[in-house]
Parts: sequence; C-alpha cells; structure tokens
Amino acid sequence: MKNQLYILTLLLLIISCKENSTEKVKTSENTTISSTIENTKEELLTNSHQDGESLKALYKALKKKTPLTNEELLVALPQHINGNQPIGEYALQAQLQEASGMFGTPQSSYTFWIEDGSGSKAIVRNFFDSLKFKNQGPEGTEYVYAVHDGYETIAFLQPKIKQNQISFIYNNRFRISLLGPDAANVLWSYIDFENLKKLDKYN
Repeated sequence: MKNQLYILTLLLLIISCKENSTEKVKTSENTTISSTIENTKEELLTNSHQDGESLKALYKALKKKTPLTNEELLVALPQHINGNQPIGEYALQAQLQEASGMFGTPQSSYTFWIEDGSGSKAIVRNFFDSLKFKNQGPEGTEYVYAVHDGYETIAFLQPKIKQNQISFIYNNRFRISLLGPDAANVLWSYIDFENLKKLDKYN
C-alpha cells in the first residue's frame, strides 16, 4: 500500500513538473515572438533605406508634372564636351523623355544624356534608391558614390574597356549623365552648368 502511494505521489509530481515546463516554454515562445515583432516594428521605423517625407513629397510632385517635349530637351544639350563637337548630323537625338548627344570622334567619344523624371517615369526615385542601397557592379567594374560641388553623384567605372560614366540629379527632376574615357572627376569638370540653366524654367 505504501509503495502504491509512493508511486502515485511520484507520478503526480512528474505530471506537475511537465505542466510547469510546458507553461514556461509557451511563455518563453510568446515572449520571443513579441520581442521579434517589436524589433521588426523598430527596424521599420528606423530603417535608413526608408524614404523620408521630403522625398515622398518630391516623387508625388514629379508625377503631376508634364514631361518636356523632345524639342525642349534638345535645347538643353551642350554644344560641345570639352571642345569636342557632335559626331555627325544625327548625333543629337530625343525621344521618350530623354535627349542624348554623342561628341568627339568614333574612336574617342563622349555621350551626354538628359532624362526627364516627371510623369510616370521613376528616374529620380531610381537614382536616390541607388544612393541609399549603394549597389556594386559586376566583377571588373565599380560604383563610386561621391559629392561634387554639392551634388550627390554616382560614377560607374569600367576600367577594362576604358569607359566611365557619372550621373546626378539636376533641379530634383532631371538625371544628367556623361559617359567617356576619362576619370569620373574629369568627366564632372566637363558638365556645362550654364547650359543646364535652360532647364530651370521648367521647375
């Protein structure tokens, strides 16, 4: 009889311990889940890649703007790049909110672009997203993120083919790019800001 009572007491004790252990595990799981949810919320609030209010307002305003015509964009192309004239009669072209020009010689050329980021185009958003995420290019290439004369710039370097490109946003609307054989800081020195002022009236 004593043995049976002893065994019964022992069984009750084991069952009781199991229940307490299960409760602790559940409480621990709930605490972990709550903690994870709180941390995720905090990360979303402090996410450096999240657009600020000023950028959201800019993107909204750009959607409401009417894109420039081909003629309006062509006028803002430079007459030369560091003394290099356009290559042939079809060197300067415009279509689909973009104007481009090729300057120099077929052996050593520079290509200049103006892209209008208004309307449904996400040109400005894509540029600022690239600045935030700082992506890296394929092997043998490099992206360089720098500030030139107060403008945030992205340079794409391709040393194997001796071609580099530098881009920036002008007037919070136009993406300006220049591709050529020179170093990024040299390409920057070729940007004709006086000529780009022709775009100021469209802001």
